[in-house]
Formats: sequence, C-alpha cells, structure tokens
Amino acid sequence: MSVTDFFAILGMPVSCELDKAMLDEQYHKRQAQWHPDRYVNASEPEKMQALQHTSLLNDAYNILKNPLRRAEHLLDLHTCGTLDVPPPKLEPDFLLQQLELREELERIAHQHDETAYSQLRQTVDASLARQWQVMAAEISLNDWCNARLCLQKLQFLYKLQDELNHLEDRWLEN
Repeated sequence: MSVTDFFAILGMPVSCELDKAMLDEQYHKRQAQWHPDRYVNASEPEKMQALQHTSLLNDAYNILKNPLRRAEHLLDLHTCGTLDVPPPKLEPDFLLQQLELREELERIAHQHDETAYSQLRQTVDASLARQWQVMAAEISLNDWCNARLCLQKLQFLYKLQDELNHLEDRWLEN
C-alpha cells in the first residue's frame, strides 16, 4: 500500500517537529501556484488538475500543521500504513495515570478550582513534551513499533489537553 507523502508535497523535512512559519510559507507558495483562479481560462483538464492539486495541498497542510495527525502520517509513511506486528499494549501504569488525571479534571471542573487546573495543565503539557521527545527518539532509531506506542500515548494526552481547553472555555463563557 502506498501512502502519499505530505512532507514532500509541501517541501518540508520529514520530522515530528516542523517550523510552523516554514510550513505556512511552503503551503502559500504552492497554493498560489495551483490556485484555481489562475486557471480560469485553461482547458477543463487543466482546471481539474489545478483543483486536485489545491485539494491535495489543503489535505497536506491540515495534516502537517496538527502535531498528532503529523505523527500518524509519519508512522504511515514509514510503515506503509501497516506494521507486521499487532499494536503494542499500553502499560497498565500509564492507563491508570490517565484515569487518575481524568478524575482530577472532573474534580477540578466540579469545584471550579483554578489553581488545581493550572497545575494539571502544567502536568499535561510536560507529559506531552516528554512523550514527543520519546517519539522523536524512537523514530530516529527506526523503531516503528515503539513509535506507535508513543503515538497511542500522545492520543490520550491530546484528548486530555482538549478536555482542559473545553473546561477553560466554559469557565471563560461564564
């Protein structure tokens, strides 16, 4: 199975971490080249090609600008969308920690405890940063199985971060 390389489409280095300004610049440069407005007087096949390129550029940009989707894409690229081994199992300690963090979030939301919210936010942000470092190390070692395990952990942590953001938004609305 072949996977479209969104890094190549946007002329970006294949990496967990990307320079956001460079990503924006590369996207806008390529978008200007293929924008359908430039093909108003072109033949129908040329118009269709421009539309397809624009759509592909949009997909590439949306995936690469999102760190979690970028990590998923990176793994897909190097494993052709599949690994020969079943997905690794998350450690029970990690799962228990996630459960405890979510219970803490519920308590914080119920009590509207802004100090505890800030502490939890710092804990989650630090965990995300550490997990990204581990993921980058696994990828540099071409250890795709452990990189996939890191991705699973990142998915948990990003979900928790989203829940923290939603709580903060609710508090700001009130």
